[in-house]
Amino acid sequence: MAAKRNMINLLNKYPKQYWVLNIIQMIEKLAYWVVLMQMPVYIAQKDAAGGLHWGQSTKGMIFFVWAAVQNLSPLLFGVWADKYGRKKMLFISFIIILVAYTLLGLFRDISLFVTAIIILAIGLGMFKPALQGAIASSLNDKNSSTGWGLYFMLLNVAVFFGPALSKYLKDISWEMVFWGSAAIFSLNFFVLIFFKSVTFKDSDEGKKTNPKRHKELNLSFKKYVTDNVITNLFKPQIFWLIIIMSGFMIIYMQFYETLPNFFIDWTDTSQIVTSIGLPDFLLMETDRGMMVSYEWLYTLNSVLIIGFIVIVARLLSGINKSKVIAFGILLSTIGLITIGSSMASMLTIIGIIVYTFGEMTTNPKFNEYLGGIAPKNSKSTYLSYLNISFALGLGIGSLLGGFLYGRFGEKATMAVNYLNSHYGIKDSIEPSQAMAILCEQANITMAEATNLLWNQYDPYIVWLPFAMIGLASFIGMILYGKKYGYNSENTP
Repeated sequence: MAAKRNMINLLNKYPKQYWVLNIIQMIEKLAYWVVLMQMPVYIAQKDAAGGLHWGQSTKGMIFFVWAAVQNLSPLLFGVWADKYGRKKMLFISFIIILVAYTLLGLFRDISLFVTAIIILAIGLGMFKPALQGAIASSLNDKNSSTGWGLYFMLLNVAVFFGPALSKYLKDISWEMVFWGSAAIFSLNFFVLIFFKSVTFKDSDEGKKTNPKRHKELNLSFKKYVTDNVITNLFKPQIFWLIIIMSGFMIIYMQFYETLPNFFIDWTDTSQIVTSIGLPDFLLMETDRGMMVSYEWLYTLNSVLIIGFIVIVARLLSGINKSKVIAFGILLSTIGLITIGSSMASMLTIIGIIVYTFGEMTTNPKFNEYLGGIAPKNSKSTYLSYLNISFALGLGIGSLLGGFLYGRFGEKATMAVNYLNSHYGIKDSIEPSQAMAILCEQANITMAEATNLLWNQYDPYIVWLPFAMIGLASFIGMILYGKKYGYNSENTP
């Protein structure tokens, strides 16, 4: 009875708009994660059957384009959402995203594939500020901290189901990964239709009730962008926050873009398989034997967020937000380095746990900080500034991660180099066959060859530049907090 009463109280604490928006976000995130989980392997993994085999640098370039378009376009789309209405913007983004997922399953030519990625990025860039601006408008100072924490928890409920569904669709075919995501995302049309009576608190209301705002929104679009985007963007409190948070986003990018390749190449989870006796659906067949499927390693991330993010949000609600963000950056950096420091599965698990608590500490507070300092009628515009740090961090992180991993971390490339330097095999070697040739030449198993290359080339050095970036962002956030602090009643 008490549990039922608590659930009713929770539902009543937030308006219906808040819950509808979270349903939309959950569906979008599930579709997105089904694709994102497979993209690094599909594009670059040399030994992935049926994959594109384009290489790490190409993967980095593709992710760079994806990140740049998806995270810079909200600067305009956030303004449009505030000006023309968030519900309209969401509906248009739905159509674009659905088309993009469908095209990705059709294209294997690199130019067409990148075109589909750009279309997807535009749709997602339109979706995010409209949705987050509407959520920010549905919250107030009393429920903002737990509201954003609950938002990230529900988002990760969707993420929890992503790895299993992604693996299931991949086992059918690579095309089904993209077409399955399109089918999932299409459910959002039914949500908007079913909840058509829900009124989003956006600029349409502002036009009716605030003549001054109405006049402002009818200025020329160029002047509106100049006054409301460019001017605010270069105010020191926002500008330096974006620069500092870009460092965190570089770390964030590696966890989701580079680590899948690292898990397949190096991480040895065979001990977990044998000691616990995991069922087959959690496993993947590798040249080193049965391992825990890398998709399920990411499930630990989402399970922890679902279980702890609201608790963490409550515990941290009364603490200076800049200090909380700095602590989260530090935790994320330590977690990433721990994962990449060894092939041992136990360190991998510990690293994922540490990283996850850093992520669930940092991301909600970043949203809450910008949502809190934004003027009431510019929530989408201000929250679109989040995407500049994403564009810088994920863009730089994509290029840097692709270059460093391709040069210093990719096992197939190391096997080619080892054959050249130790066995004098100078002929062109297909990277996907290099490990098998090395095993034959050295008369060793795949597991022994992997250990040999790890000890010879120290691929963990890939993560050292990211450790320095994370440390610099941590220090930067501490200094930022001393200068600006946080006061929800003031805007920059």
